[in-house]
Amino acid sequence: MFITRHDVKLPASTVEPPSANQSAHVTPHRNIASFGPFASLSSAVMTHLPQSGDKRKEQATGMEFPEECCVLTKKDCPVLTGFGVRNKKLMGMKTIKVYAVGLYVDPKAAKKLLSSKQADISAVQGIPEQAVFDELVTSNDVVKSLRMVISFGGVNKKNFWSALEERMEPAMKQAGDVAPLQEFGALFDDVKFRKGLQLNFTSSKDGALITQVDNKEVGTIKSSLLTRTLFDVYLGRDPVSPDAKQSIGRGLVNLAIEENAP
Repeated sequence: MFITRHDVKLPASTVEPPSANQSAHVTPHRNIASFGPFASLSSAVMTHLPQSGDKRKEQATGMEFPEECCVLTKKDCPVLTGFGVRNKKLMGMKTIKVYAVGLYVDPKAAKKLLSSKQADISAVQGIPEQAVFDELVTSNDVVKSLRMVISFGGVNKKNFWSALEERMEPAMKQAGDVAPLQEFGALFDDVKFRKGLQLNFTSSKDGALITQVDNKEVGTIKSSLLTRTLFDVYLGRDPVSPDAKQSIGRGLVNLAIEENAP
């Protein structure tokens, strides 16, 4: 495990520990192959196709996401598959929209992943089975990025990190290696949280986690355990934003189908 830190001073604005409230229900499934190589999904499943330079708006927060995330390469970049909002209901208060979160994935990798898993697709929700998400989390062959855009002005480093740490620490402790998590938290020490702040986390081919703040790299931590644990917070069986996971799942299916198109 190795960390490279880039000290940067960032511009200047409460995340409580995320709740785990994803309801489980059984829905019919179809294999992705049943859609056919050039098939299209219903409008409920389809997403806006990436166009270079385009941005998409997460409706609940109004935060914008670029269609592509170019961290490791400047061409054939991972594209936005879906996004959602991280909500937190404060005691005695209304629900707070803390941040918008989206996932970027290489389209060819998405197609390969779904094809190799012969993924079952929910006929109702149009999303892959959990095994596909698990493979996406653990595979170093799939270049992927998580982007968060802060939408609540009351967020600061202390409560943002305590919420994320609470979700990540159990898995890191179980694996017997919490040092990378502590180093990850230290990357936010100089960050001035505010509404509109962008946080980007990219998984490299060797499993390292590259962290950017407002598109400036602040550090790279070579720990595949840390990388897997972070992505599992959003794509695992108990995601902090169920709507984001569903949107991402539909986007993965759409990307796989579009990659098959002539």
